[in-house]
Amino acid sequence: MIELVFLSSPATPLAQKILKYPVVEHQPKSSFWEAVGVLRRRSLRAAVRRQPWLNRFLRAKPNTVYFPALDTSQRWRKNLYWIPDFQHHYLPHLFEPTELAWRDRNFSAIANSPGVLLLSSQSALTDFQTFYPAATVQPRVWSFCSTIRPGPEADCQPALAAFDLPPKFLYVANQFWRHKDHITVFAALNLLKQQGLTIPLVCTGKQDDRRDPAYIRSLLDNLDQHSLRDQVYLLGVVPRQTQIQLLRAAAAVVQPSRFEGWSTVIEDAKALGRPIIASDFAVHREQLHNYAPAWHYATGEPDALAQCLTQAWVRLAQGPDPEGEAEAAKRNQTRRLELAHQFMAIAKDAMICSALGRPL
Repeated sequence: MIELVFLSSPATPLAQKILKYPVVEHQPKSSFWEAVGVLRRRSLRAAVRRQPWLNRFLRAKPNTVYFPALDTSQRWRKNLYWIPDFQHHYLPHLFEPTELAWRDRNFSAIANSPGVLLLSSQSALTDFQTFYPAATVQPRVWSFCSTIRPGPEADCQPALAAFDLPPKFLYVANQFWRHKDHITVFAALNLLKQQGLTIPLVCTGKQDDRRDPAYIRSLLDNLDQHSLRDQVYLLGVVPRQTQIQLLRAAAAVVQPSRFEGWSTVIEDAKALGRPIIASDFAVHREQLHNYAPAWHYATGEPDALAQCLTQAWVRLAQGPDPEGEAEAAKRNQTRRLELAHQFMAIAKDAMICSALGRPL
């Protein structure tokens, strides 16, 4: 038996994804002992970073794998390393110098370590092999799927009524960060409006970008400049159940992002069988391979998105679609079981590889 120890709180989004898979068991702790554990891990990590020789005196529990390990400061553990993406190679202007340096330093250290590295996509694997061709760590690809289920009594109408939303709309469920590329969607809506086609758009997500605090103001100014406020509904952060009902009700989910490690929004939409309109960079292509109700457009190109929306809008119907949801739920349950076993196999590889101190 393998015990999996999360290095972050079980409340984090990544931990919540893993803990919902059926072969992973989790014994909840009290908030007090969870806080104690967090402080202890942080203190130990800080001490080892300052004095690496302490690693020689530390021992891990047998058959225990620690995940996600984001650096190599504690080599005494049987680590399952994780690199979320290589966005900083493609969009370096979105990162502060200290964060760029942290990523370069820690990713390189992981690449040159024994052990196993978890990556979210084949695209990320290609990036890893390109940037670290002499790596000694053993990369494995594991692409999570969504675990959401609407429930038999789920009703979209209260959510729609609460925000006075139209019956048919598109939905963007992204944080308002620059690389999420809301601006391309707004520009496409403006082009369509000039052609006489007005498409309502609902947006949820945190309206703040710590890397670019002025960004949300520029988006709002753009909406005002093109008189789009009457068709773009900015709801801010909404409860998870409300988000699920908006996903179900939307005619289509739009994912315009310029970069993702593996898009949770797309996985949620797939789990509900919803149509998806997505930018065409490699990860989105990979996620939507063989997914029928999907359209792609050239990333960051408002003209291409406007043309895509023109073609799709007349073919799209307002949600929800109970029959489509039921079919999607069956597909997703099969996939969840497969991915659960895949993850535990990767964790086992990490345990063996770390014990050997060399590649398998």
